[in-house]
Amino acid sequence: MNFTKLTAYLDTFYNEKNIPGLGVAMYHKHQPVYEHYTGFSDVENQVPFRRDSIFKLYSATKVVTCTALLQLLEREKYKLTDPLYEYIPEFKHMLVRHSLPDGTVDLLPSQNPITIEHLFTMTAGIETIHTDAVHKAVAESSSEGRTLAVIKTVAQEPLAFEPGSHFKYTACHDVLGALLEVITGRSFGQYVQENIFDPLGMKDTSFQLKDESRFCKLYNRFNGKTHTAESVGETFKLKPGPAYESGGGGLYSTVSDYIIFAEALCNYGLAPNGVRILKPDTVDAMRSNRLSPTAQQDFAKFGGGSKLGYSYGLGVRTLVNPEDNNALSQHGEFGWDGARGCYVVMDPESEVTLFYAQQEHGSEWYRWHGTIRNYAYASIWDAGCRQPNNKAAV
Repeated sequence: MNFTKLTAYLDTFYNEKNIPGLGVAMYHKHQPVYEHYTGFSDVENQVPFRRDSIFKLYSATKVVTCTALLQLLEREKYKLTDPLYEYIPEFKHMLVRHSLPDGTVDLLPSQNPITIEHLFTMTAGIETIHTDAVHKAVAESSSEGRTLAVIKTVAQEPLAFEPGSHFKYTACHDVLGALLEVITGRSFGQYVQENIFDPLGMKDTSFQLKDESRFCKLYNRFNGKTHTAESVGETFKLKPGPAYESGGGGLYSTVSDYIIFAEALCNYGLAPNGVRILKPDTVDAMRSNRLSPTAQQDFAKFGGGSKLGYSYGLGVRTLVNPEDNNALSQHGEFGWDGARGCYVVMDPESEVTLFYAQQEHGSEWYRWHGTIRNYAYASIWDAGCRQPNNKAAV
């Protein structure tokens, strides 16, 4: 295998793309074949970005959340068609916003209940967890903001549309975390620790930062030529309270941890250490297209160029037209990304798992994810591996 071009490309990111530090790991045919780290997790103190550097996954958390819920589906703890209100009664009588021709908004009772599948597929109409009712409830709970309590309060907010009718990328996977707590009687964090992280040996992945000395600084608008940043600090308001565990974006992790999790999904649920976290049929269900034609149009508008050729499954993008994305990966490749630039590719047909990590705000990371993916695939073809039928240039 020849990863020279991929490595050279990644090494330009500090100066040319203003990324302070990054890490990449890759499996092929269920064996580790590549790792590369460049730049810094702390530019001021020249601390290198390493395989054990800790960063926020942001929305790459969603893949873990949906895996946890799919484990419970396998155990027949619920059905995808179940109404959400059967588990969280606050969601039984929902109102839906309807825009009128004169520009005003009318609130009407929903015609259909939110189902659990609607949560997985972002078609529930739920919008944000940051509402006045939530902030009031958090303040009244000594500012803890526990997950289930917050989500129960979210039910007071009207829906953006009739459940199942549209796609909107919002707080649905946070609701899945609360649903898991109802089903299991455990906190979301305890469940994923015991059923995913511990079995896979993911020592640094958690909703709480385990080692601040290894945490990547959160740079905003970093400049690689001058080695300066506009500010250092968080700008996304992910947690209404310190006890809140966000299924949509709250996990910390490392490259060495997340690649193990991703490889397990790529290998139809079987991790490198022999532990099975999902059944093969469940992984296939996860990466199957679940959107209606109308919801697919919404998804295309949301994703822009980076999601061309993709649809959406049970919490993951899924590749349905490789040529539309100039993709070297195969039909059925699936994964997601995160707001600071993390990106995961799982391609069971090609037997490729790829995880890219960065942590910087202001960069257009969605513009180079596909290029990283294609360089990675081209690198393994240099070993004489069979090229997929879809032809695309790096």
